[in-house]
Amino acid sequence: MTRIILEVPHDKDLDLLLALLDRLDIRIINKASEKDQPASKKDDETFILKGLPARKDFDSYVHDFDLSREDRVLPGREN
Repeated sequence: MTRIILEVPHDKDLDLLLALLDRLDIRIINKASEKDQPASKKDDETFILKGLPARKDFDSYVHDFDLSREDRVLPGREN
């Protein structure tokens, strides 16, 4: 038995290929789109490196952050 993995860039081509495989009675074991595939390591690094929006004054960021969390009720905290 031979197994072949194909990456088909266009949906129209994929439809044609699947029709041909069906016509030739070739069994398809796993069909997955890019959406179903896990993100690559490079994509993860890019996402992580984006980080928070840059701020020139970090102290103003901390102050804004504290104000946004001030009204939250947290366990173990006396309000």
